[in-house]
Amino acid sequence: MTTKHRPCAFRPRPLRCAIAISLALASLSAAAQTAQQNSTVADAGATRAWNLPAAPLADTLARIARDSGRRLSADPALVAGKTAAPVRGSLSAIDAARQALAGTGLELVVTEGGTLSVRPAPVRARDGETTLAPVAVTASAEQSGKTEGTGSYKASHTTTATKLNLSPRETPQTVTVVTRQQMDDFNMTDVDSVLESTSGVYVFERGSNGAFYYSRGFSMQAQYDGLPNPIGIGNDNRNPSPDSAFLDRVEIQQGAAGLLSGAGEPGGTINMVRKKPTDSFQANIQAQLGSWDKKRLVGDVSGPLLESGKIRGRAVMLWDKSDSFVDYVFDDKQGFYGIVDADLGATTTVSASVQYQKNKGRNSLGVPMGPDGSDLGLSRSSFFGNADSSLTKEYRLYTIGVEQKLPADWSIKASYNWNETKVEMQRYGYLWGGPLNVATGNGLTLYQSRFLYREFDSKTLDVYASGPFELLGRRHELVVGGSSQEMQGATRNSGNRGTAVNIYDFDPTKLPDPAGAQGSLPPPDQTRQQGLYGVVRLNVADPLKIILGTRVSWYDYETSAGVRTFDENKVISPYAGVVLDLNKWSSVYASYSDIFKPQNQKSSNGNVLEPIVGANYEIGVKGEFLDGRLNASAAVFRLEQSNLAKRDDAFGNDPGNACGGWCYIAQDKVLSQGIDFGLNGEITRNWSFSGNYSYVESEYASGSQKGDPYRTSVPKQILRLSTAYRIPDSGWALGGGFRVQSRFHYTGTSSGVAYRAEQGGFAIVNLMAKYRIDKQTELGLLVDNVFDRKYYASVENIYYVPYGEPRKFTATLKYSF
Repeated sequence: MTTKHRPCAFRPRPLRCAIAISLALASLSAAAQTAQQNSTVADAGATRAWNLPAAPLADTLARIARDSGRRLSADPALVAGKTAAPVRGSLSAIDAARQALAGTGLELVVTEGGTLSVRPAPVRARDGETTLAPVAVTASAEQSGKTEGTGSYKASHTTTATKLNLSPRETPQTVTVVTRQQMDDFNMTDVDSVLESTSGVYVFERGSNGAFYYSRGFSMQAQYDGLPNPIGIGNDNRNPSPDSAFLDRVEIQQGAAGLLSGAGEPGGTINMVRKKPTDSFQANIQAQLGSWDKKRLVGDVSGPLLESGKIRGRAVMLWDKSDSFVDYVFDDKQGFYGIVDADLGATTTVSASVQYQKNKGRNSLGVPMGPDGSDLGLSRSSFFGNADSSLTKEYRLYTIGVEQKLPADWSIKASYNWNETKVEMQRYGYLWGGPLNVATGNGLTLYQSRFLYREFDSKTLDVYASGPFELLGRRHELVVGGSSQEMQGATRNSGNRGTAVNIYDFDPTKLPDPAGAQGSLPPPDQTRQQGLYGVVRLNVADPLKIILGTRVSWYDYETSAGVRTFDENKVISPYAGVVLDLNKWSSVYASYSDIFKPQNQKSSNGNVLEPIVGANYEIGVKGEFLDGRLNASAAVFRLEQSNLAKRDDAFGNDPGNACGGWCYIAQDKVLSQGIDFGLNGEITRNWSFSGNYSYVESEYASGSQKGDPYRTSVPKQILRLSTAYRIPDSGWALGGGFRVQSRFHYTGTSSGVAYRAEQGGFAIVNLMAKYRIDKQTELGLLVDNVFDRKYYASVENIYYVPYGEPRKFTATLKYSF
């Protein structure tokens, strides 16, 4: 990565950048609209070269729809469990789909509107007459890698890494997808529980206050439907962990992702892909009861809003209420997600959605440890806070989008979202001070804030064009676009009040009420970022594909006083990847990606330091086995974060320095390297499996700490396994999960005493059982932490350390209409 700090003649502002890109692409769209309308009939019979192996029928039909640009609809129940025949030769989309359906007992019909529709093939009556089976076309074969309705733990393709619509095997980076079926089987009701099933991601719990997410030793970025979310999720008292009821799947890309994200941390990207409207009516309602008075209701209804099917909608509503294994702690959650898709013509689709979630409860950060980091043996139900405290997190996410199909399989997509988040904390408390007298329980102070309020507001725009082109007799793919992000944030609080407490004789109901006025909300801090990007996938030879990309970014940050404290101009983030097919089922790959992060420290000459750079190098092998039903991957990676600020010892803390005090140099470096393994999909038609393992070594690679481990609070080894077996002709499904991680620790000094807080390695076992009572009704039972393992979920100091959940039972009843 390179960066330039010279003033630039062209510095795009968000609106100006958006208008410029939109007008340019809209002009192309307008010029091509007439040509495409005139070519619709001709395109229906247009042929192209196909070479698709035998694979799950749903995947093959989705691939045909995606590559041809044709709308194809099929009831997931019709195609589930069926294998498509190989599709080879120069064929039209219609002929390719018919070839895929050979031997499946299904047939293809073309509606008057040109949609390809799958239905049961005619069946022969006893008297020799032909009787057509009823047509049951419901959910469309989405071109977006939709996992809902597939019943699989395997994703067909993903766009998170490059916006190129590639299968996992075609993507030269480690990408893990948690499907809708996995979420349903193991009751993953929020993104935290989804990420806990992924080996390459560590969910750093902060009690019921939220979590941080780490991959390969570094923090991660968040996206909704491929669009960056600057506010983030789950951490820093911002957005709560989104409920999974709104999601079709979660795509996790590990390693630096600067190509599409711009500035950020190099750990990777969490892309939450939401549910979309279906082509015909479907609905379900789900009720849950569980440990600690857990009660949950989810309703999901989807289908066409007009008889023509040109306008489709979906609504998901949820209510979730639960106490906790920790005394006084509870969480009440309500949410809604609504989306409408509308076809304005044969080639134009617009969409609009709103997502709302409110979490209100009482939180706990955890329990204290001894002054040396030793375990005090406190109960998992221990609560150290004010019994009248409260925490409310509320967010709204509005999204609009438009997709315009162009001739020659090109398209333009534009998306805009607006996220509003409010966080309010009353009587928020935490332990500090010391040293703790382990014998008496005295020595710590509980600090309370009467009031803390935060507001965040972010706006994100992304516009890009994508499609194939011919060069040197081969077909290649190209993506070009631009994006803009803005975020504002402001905080007001009433200050803290400390109360000496005894941890062995603590009564949360008898704490004095902290004083302090709310005050007014100050002007917000502002962060702005714009970027232009391009990606090309070169089909160099039948077995060899090369992906090249780059992004140019502009970034600035202003304080609430309107002072620009630092900015970065024309920061270049390159991307390169190569994939070589060894045979029809396996490939090897290598890739490079990076990301930058601005910093505000200044050097001795008064200039802001160069941005931190996180560079990811990766090589690996991927495969598709068992007729494409099972994905496998293995990777070796090296992630370097360089230009970290280090104090310049040649200059003291002098306000007269050009840097204004302490001066710094961009010199320190952190190195993280390791391996990833993954196996996801179906071992047999009835046996689903997901297994992932990661090993990471992180250390300081320069400076006075060279050779010391980095971020020891993240475990080096993580293993995640989950499986479900559906017993044929019985209605039963049985399965389990296995979560293992190695030891982790945190060292520090408190009141002059060095401490080491540590959690040894542990394993958590989950078991599940489901029974389908009839075609519409399913009953499920899940037991988490079957052996009731007692452990600390994370460590970051000795004052508050959260316990992991004890054994938990959840019963689910789901009825589909």
